[in-house]
This record gives sequence, C-alpha cells and structure tokens, in this order.
Amino acid sequence: MLEQISEHIWIKPHEEETDRPALGYVYGGKTSLMVDSGNSPEHISYFYGMVRSMGMPDPSFVVLTHWHWDHIFGLSGSPAKSIAHVLTNERLQIMQRWDWSDSSLSSRVAAGIETPFSAEMIRKEMPARHSFKVKPADISFEVQCIVRIDDIECQLVHVGGPHSDDAIVVFVPQEKVLFLGDCENVDQYNNSCMRLADLSALILKLDQFDADIVVPSHRAPLSKSDFMKELIALEKIGTAVGKTSDKALVPALLKKELKRQPTEEELTDAEPFVIANQLSGKSLIDHHFLFK
Repeated sequence: MLEQISEHIWIKPHEEETDRPALGYVYGGKTSLMVDSGNSPEHISYFYGMVRSMGMPDPSFVVLTHWHWDHIFGLSGSPAKSIAHVLTNERLQIMQRWDWSDSSLSSRVAAGIETPFSAEMIRKEMPARHSFKVKPADISFEVQCIVRIDDIECQLVHVGGPHSDDAIVVFVPQEKVLFLGDCENVDQYNNSCMRLADLSALILKLDQFDADIVVPSHRAPLSKSDFMKELIALEKIGTAVGKTSDKALVPALLKKELKRQPTEEELTDAEPFVIANQLSGKSLIDHHFLFK
C-alpha cells in the first residue's frame, strides 16, 4: 500500500534493490498528480495498481524532477499528461533515440554518458529492454509551473543544485510538503563531486519554501528543519575543505573548522568537495551538450 504522509499526499517509498526512487501522489478528489514516474514500466504499473486498490483515481499528471533514468523510465507506461523542465525534456528527446541493449549500455558507460552503477541497476530492474524507448514529457517549463489538482495547488519550481542542473522540486503549500527529487545529492556523472557554490545556492532556494515535511527520492521523508540542518552542516564541511584538492589535508581542515576531531561520516562527506576541487579547471561533463 501507499504510505500517507499528509491529508492529501501519499508516497510509494524508495527501494534500494534496483534503485527505485520514492514516488509521490497528490490526491485532490477527482484528479491527482504523480511525482516522478519510476525506474521502469513495471514500477509505475505497480504504483497504478496500488492507487486503484485504494479507490483513488489514476494520475492526471506526472511530474519529472530531473532526467536521470530512475525517475523517467516509467513514463512510457503512463497515459497521463507529463511535465518536466525544458532541460529535462531536451535530454529525454535525445535519449528517445537511444538503444538500450546491453552492448549499447556498456558503450555509454565507457564513454562516460552513463555510470556503472546505473547500468547495473537498469539491467536488474529491466532484464528485457529490446523494445524499450524513453518517452519525452508533454509539457515543459523554464522557471515555475503551477498545476491545480481540484482545490490543491502544486508548484513545480526549478532549483538546480549539485546533483543536476535541470532539477526541480514539487511544493504543495496546502499540505506543507516539498518533494526534493535528488536535488541535494552529489553529481554522480562527474565522479560524484559536490560543488560548494551549487550547494549554497540550493540551500537559499529551499529555505524559501514554507514546508513541514520534505520527501527525498532515496531515503525516508523527514522534517524540513532537520533536513536544512543537515544541509547547513554539509555546507560547513564544504567551507572547511575550501579549495584544497589534497584529501590528506582534510582531517586537519575539518578539525580547525569544527573545533574537534571530525567523525568518519564527516570525512566521507568531505570527499565530494575535494573531488570537485580536483576537477576544477577541467571540463565537467555537461550532458546537455554531450548527448548531442
């Protein structure tokens, strides 16, 4: 069954085995909206089945938070109107032409277009992909899009962030729930780096939403206040790392900033910032152009 997190919002929790993200469902009474389409036609079909078993309507709209496979592969199994950021949709239109056989997938991993982890999960989630095609969104927007689900307003807002430049969030003011997608995570297509400037800009944007609950895609929902504390603590680590590209210097830098010995978790959290510094001056992979 779906898990209810507010009066009008349910989620299908994430599943680690094949990297299935959490899926959101905003129920207005006669109509509904789905947040992300899942990582396969089977994933979204299972979601639809649960919605129907609870006596609620199929989604009228499906919103994609960003272009990564685990959030968009299910779209081919949905008849609902789909909405995405313009950058997301440009990439989906390119991906629509791709072959998803094992050999093609391996070639894209070798070229740096796909990650080994994603390729492994795609193979596990969808063993048979001979006829699979990515489906672009029906509607795209640049800055913000508002969708009304009966009397409930859903705000789709482009925030970007360290994970992907096309990332959007979905805010439901009436419920005080904010769907994050993966916007706060590392950039897995650039050696899992984290750019401090991107994180700091994202923190300012997310702080503007009057939410009580935030829903990340690959972990359990949590309070916005706890989530923002986590991001601010992460920003402090990034600030301590500064511009160093030498991992050996990190423990001393963190000790100076934190005024105590850093934990193993804090040392791990510092690594993506170091990687970003190591990549500084080099051309980071820009999938908007690489896809072409």
